[in-house]
Amino acid sequence: MIKTHSNKVRGLTAGVLMAAAGWAMSACAPTTPLNVSEKSMTQDQTQAAVSGGFDSSKIQDIVTPKGLHVWLINAPELPMVAVELNFRAGAMLEHKDKQGVAQFTAALTDEGAGEYDAKAFREELDAIGARFGANTDMQDFGINLTTLSEHKERAFELMGLAVNAPRYDADAVARMRDALLADIRQGDEDPSTVAWRLFRPAVYGDHAYANGGDGTLTTVASLNEADARAWHDRYFTKANLRIAVVGDISAKDVSRLLDKVLGDLPAGDVRYAIDAVPSPTTPQLVKKQMEVPQATVLFGHLGLPRTDPDFYAMLVMNEMLGGNVLTSRLGLDVREKHGLVYGINSVNAPLPHNGMFYISFATGNANVTKALGLVRTHLKTIREEPVGDEELADAKAYLIGSFPLRLDSNAKLLNMIAMMQSESLPKEYLTDWPKKIAAVTKEDVQRVAQRLIRPEDAALVIVGDKEALDAE
Repeated sequence: MIKTHSNKVRGLTAGVLMAAAGWAMSACAPTTPLNVSEKSMTQDQTQAAVSGGFDSSKIQDIVTPKGLHVWLINAPELPMVAVELNFRAGAMLEHKDKQGVAQFTAALTDEGAGEYDAKAFREELDAIGARFGANTDMQDFGINLTTLSEHKERAFELMGLAVNAPRYDADAVARMRDALLADIRQGDEDPSTVAWRLFRPAVYGDHAYANGGDGTLTTVASLNEADARAWHDRYFTKANLRIAVVGDISAKDVSRLLDKVLGDLPAGDVRYAIDAVPSPTTPQLVKKQMEVPQATVLFGHLGLPRTDPDFYAMLVMNEMLGGNVLTSRLGLDVREKHGLVYGINSVNAPLPHNGMFYISFATGNANVTKALGLVRTHLKTIREEPVGDEELADAKAYLIGSFPLRLDSNAKLLNMIAMMQSESLPKEYLTDWPKKIAAVTKEDVQRVAQRLIRPEDAALVIVGDKEALDAE
């Protein structure tokens, strides 16, 4: 999953840093990735990358005696253990009057627990060199722990305290609230942040996905200890929790320790969800004047979830269109040939309900019209004209060849399997991913381009000076 908000994470001691230096050398990582500095790969190289993918059988699916759901990858090569707890308690579940409460509660997670106030809790973590923190995104409330395996008993105990008995002391509540308010004010001066605050509701309307999670000055200023406690008490249940663990720990110890520190959480009876996103009725054009040297432009509409049958064809299509700023059609034309932008990307950001497909760039205020014209031309072309054999082969080879780089450390594996749990993907996702990319045809690319890319439905947000706003 993609995290959008995170609070501070406690630093590592020298011992953990030394171990972390080898964190990427785990035997659990897939075979060494091929050289992907160039997009072209031979047919034999591509086949080798496909067949040398991650072995999904290394993911152990565990239900503890007390009913906790866990995915474990045992990696004893390094003396470290990493844990991610994911409660379905992200920004999408916030009431409009309490926007920001998820990240507010996350920011308080390591600000004292049980008998320990914020300072004492920090000292307990530092004493064993554990790294601990919490973060939120659209869907989930994540709690992360990294520890040397020799200290796993104590580290799990401290994690359990933070989950079961957060203090929400008045001084910590005030500090975290003030910090979030300062972030909002800082974002008011940043054209990219402003553009995204406008773009989400332009795409999603009144749907829960329109909430970026930051809150507003009004909603965050109103948050208090009772709000954090209510959020915690409602969503911190076994039914609403998925756990990912990677490192030097056995399945037996995982079950024992997690049941010891989390086994008495309320059972709960639901994994929280939201309604599907309705199709937009009218494309939105939103302009915001700011006196900045470059305009920020966001252009897009609803996208595809990872469970969509066309998801892999979309990945290949997007790689050619704008997935790589240096080698994609948009990058080569808008950036290299015309020199209008430093960077331009097309992205499909998946969520269980649609997600978002968008193109983003920043350009001189006087260049917005020309840059948008080029973007629309490329969208039309990829919809209407079949892609070439070489371009298709290059895109597939790059995606397949670079996929192992997303799994080449225990930390990356932890993030990946936590995302898979969040989006209800099967364990075989990691094994099947390169195979499904390899199977994409030219016909698949054109079909998904015609299905997904709908400029007539796209929302457009422009943040810039008056000249930029006159572009549309």
